[in-house]
Amino acid sequence: MFIKCCGFQDEATIETAVQNKVDAIGFITFPKSKRYVSIEDIGTLSERIPNHIDIVAVVVNMSFAEIERLVEQTSINTIQFHGDETIDFIKQVKDKYPHIKIYKALPANDTLFNNIKTFQDDVDLFLIDTPSKNYGGTGKSYDWSLLNEIKDISYLIAGGINVDKIKQIEQLNLSNAGYDISSGIETNGQKDHNKIETLLTYVKG
Repeated sequence: MFIKCCGFQDEATIETAVQNKVDAIGFITFPKSKRYVSIEDIGTLSERIPNHIDIVAVVVNMSFAEIERLVEQTSINTIQFHGDETIDFIKQVKDKYPHIKIYKALPANDTLFNNIKTFQDDVDLFLIDTPSKNYGGTGKSYDWSLLNEIKDISYLIAGGINVDKIKQIEQLNLSNAGYDISSGIETNGQKDHNKIETLLTYVKG
């Protein structure tokens, strides 16, 4: 299972995730998020993350100029589009930065399947998240049975995921590639070393 841990703001908890076999580390660039970090902070925090890990900048309706700054001033190797970005905009980013991996977050609503068709040829990995006017970060889950119909597409389940919910999802025999976790590895809104280690040990062994 592929595990992305997201919303990091300090080096110590990043190190805990790396030591426990995390597959992707996410940084939130959306200023309205309580987990926001600046491009300068991402530059510092991403320096020591090994290259085999996806170093993900989560962006919400960023301008192309801001994305250029992000790619050129940090060590990210992945961009997660989490807003209303068009397929043409994503293609523009891919054309300029072919080495950058592309994730696309989609809300689990009645537009999900049409959105997958729109983006699937230009996206490496989808994240299917709880619908939110604030573009995710709700800490809440949705009805995972909606995902039964998704086959042959690489996607992570997001939205309030923790160890207990992973155990529930495992009973559903879905075809998800893994999970995206943020609030589920936090205590009082801060990343928790023990929760990071417990979750990654459960999933990765």
